[in-house]
Amino acid sequence: MSMLDFFFRELSVFRGGWHAWFLLSLQDVKGRYRRSVIGPFWITLTSIFFVMGLGLVYSRLLNLDLKEYLPFLACGIIVWTFILGFINEGANSIIGAGHIIKQISMPFLVHVMRVVFRNVIIFLHSWVILVPLLMWYGYLSPYGLFCSVVGICLIVFSLTPLVTLLAVICARYRDVLPMISSGMQLLFFVTPVMWHPNQLAGLSLVIKYNIFVYFIDLVREPMLNGYFPLKSAIVVFVFGAVLWAVSFLALFLNRKKISYWL
Repeated sequence: MSMLDFFFRELSVFRGGWHAWFLLSLQDVKGRYRRSVIGPFWITLTSIFFVMGLGLVYSRLLNLDLKEYLPFLACGIIVWTFILGFINEGANSIIGAGHIIKQISMPFLVHVMRVVFRNVIIFLHSWVILVPLLMWYGYLSPYGLFCSVVGICLIVFSLTPLVTLLAVICARYRDVLPMISSGMQLLFFVTPVMWHPNQLAGLSLVIKYNIFVYFIDLVREPMLNGYFPLKSAIVVFVFGAVLWAVSFLALFLNRKKISYWL
């Protein structure tokens, strides 16, 4: 199979082959909350309690106005939780689908997109609480809401090839999975999720070269300040475009080896 044929085979998951990962993702979400009365809306309730509890505690610890801090924290925590689950589960997507890969020949992106769409569904159950919360505090505008949706799409666009590349690496080297988990925990503390960038001027270089800062800005800035962060959008788009090329190359070069690694 030539590289071009492989490229079109993988891209078929976004045209006629989307039904497979779409239905598998829905099955995953339904299976997780089978026999539950409110089902996936437990995600919404959990997010509400977590954000409110954390906001009340840290606003007092940091001596900040709850009206300003709670919306900032809510946007940061919900987007970071989405990124964390996206990367941790996405990096394990090929390993988790090993029993399918060894029996059925289908594009590898089917297994990646299964995890991607599952995390998008879970994220949307948490993201919806931001709308009434920010409206209550007088932050959200229709334009800001629209821009935040565009930001979410850009995040998915860039994180999908990242987890595809990580999934290939993790299938070959299993020690990378716990390394990713540990690395994400460290990045949480140097990413302005719970604190404002202006509070830690000494970490300006870390913030400048931390790609997750731009991810969070794509959702938080439109919802809080009502404008679209063009600089963050350009950085995230270029980051994603480069990773799409790298991830396709990694899949092509290892297409015959992946099933033997599982």
